[in-house]
Amino acid sequence: MEIANHTGILLQTMLLMANHEYNNSLMKVIHNQPLSTENNKTSGEFSIPEDVRCYGVYGCFPITYPWIDEKRPVAYHPQTPSQVDVRYPVFVKSNTSHPQFLDINSPRSVRKLGINPRGRIYFVTHGYIESGDRPWIQQMVNALIDNDPDHTASCVVIDWRKASNPPYTQCCANIRLIGAITAHVIHLLYVELGLENLDKVHLLGHSLGSHLCGYAGYHLQKDFGLKLGRITGLDPAEPLFSDTDPLVRLDRSDAQFVDVIHSDASEWVSKGGLGMYQPIGHVDFYPNGGYNQPGCSDPMNKFIRKHDESFFWGFQEFFGCNHLRCHQFFTDSIVNKCPFVGIGCGSYAQFLRGECFECDRDGHYCIDFGLKAKESYNRLIESGVMTEPNAPLSVYMITAADSPYCRSHFRVTMSVSNEDESLIHGGEIGKMSLELYGEGGVRSGKMDFSKNPVYFEPGGNYSAILAGTHVGKPLKVMLTWEYRTNPLNPLTWRLLMVPRVYVQEIQVQLMEMRTTVRVCPLNKAPVRADMDNEFKRDYCS
Repeated sequence: MEIANHTGILLQTMLLMANHEYNNSLMKVIHNQPLSTENNKTSGEFSIPEDVRCYGVYGCFPITYPWIDEKRPVAYHPQTPSQVDVRYPVFVKSNTSHPQFLDINSPRSVRKLGINPRGRIYFVTHGYIESGDRPWIQQMVNALIDNDPDHTASCVVIDWRKASNPPYTQCCANIRLIGAITAHVIHLLYVELGLENLDKVHLLGHSLGSHLCGYAGYHLQKDFGLKLGRITGLDPAEPLFSDTDPLVRLDRSDAQFVDVIHSDASEWVSKGGLGMYQPIGHVDFYPNGGYNQPGCSDPMNKFIRKHDESFFWGFQEFFGCNHLRCHQFFTDSIVNKCPFVGIGCGSYAQFLRGECFECDRDGHYCIDFGLKAKESYNRLIESGVMTEPNAPLSVYMITAADSPYCRSHFRVTMSVSNEDESLIHGGEIGKMSLELYGEGGVRSGKMDFSKNPVYFEPGGNYSAILAGTHVGKPLKVMLTWEYRTNPLNPLTWRLLMVPRVYVQEIQVQLMEMRTTVRVCPLNKAPVRADMDNEFKRDYCS
């Protein structure tokens, strides 16, 4: 226990120092204090804005506008190619454990790496204070290769660990050069493997790695006239990138299709969110609203157990849970085959109110999450369903707290009878929970209709958006009513009658299946407290 405590203190100190160095540099600029103007150093000392650093075939890297503006008062030049020392391990179906490394200085050796030129080629990269051997990267690589429909996929990891150390501002500069180097690596594959185009090349980057992928896409177009098939931004880093010029950050022009997953998009200054909230892709996914992910408030020992008692990885996931959820969602969507769908809406609040629930109607487009997102998006355009293909599309969904994260979405409407028996009994207050049952005994799991007790009046209709395990078309619904008497609330007092609610019918709208099911109680029986009340289609007259 004593060792664990010392480790925790050490890790917290390291993170504090990393952030302190960035904030201290930023405050010096704001208060016009003198700064060092020596050339690039590992410590991240400032460069003169008027200087331009050029690194041979990779081009020149100025730090004048838009690299410095009111949104990013600090900018460094990238360190040299030898200092960033980026590596490119290659994983193929026959070898996912001991990768070979791509050597940009030996073009012909690329042909011996086992990359199938007709298959999909994925590039996966990490973010700040990380490395290419992180467990989540290996998991994503394995998922992409093992679940490739053609069994021909290859994965290349962009490992820039030596350039990802503090200060943060130096890392922001380094990824510009690493993006350019990666563009040259992709062009090398294009030439040596005889690729027709880059349609099957897909880059996935986490945090700062998202913007790195954007730079790679930019340089491929600028230097070689080639455009990537796809970039997936996994919670793109917010500090020094939000609301900046598109040249500075990942944007939709960097590939044929850019999808972005926002999982830690709360305000950076006040709440410490590390990801951007700003929509920057063709499709921007906001699972659970884009922040406060389910399960991230669980105790630390749960995360340590999850990583086989590894305190280090458990600690890191505990404190960075929201920021890491994006790649966990993505990998999970590859491995688990349940429907993982979101719907376009003006805001998460509108989504939860059920204002955007019918797929592909009134501008509310349903998009598959994960690898199928591009195909799903293109299908909407080609069919003419999407009337404004150039408009930003913000997509919302609800997930589980643990894997499998995918959930089916249900808009549930409960109608309380206004017949005499219901009117005479009057209204009731309490919390309702539902569970859907499908074929083969599949169950959705119990879903709370509301967080707080609701007053159910005769003749009233009550709706909520719920999410649970996919059950197909439900055969029945089990409704539970939690009733508790409160001596301070007269609405809960029952002296002469048994508490009951005359729920006449329940309509369940299934977003993913684009259908509605209506269920009723047997012989119009009222719902009784603290027991399962069965509703079936056959019971509706």
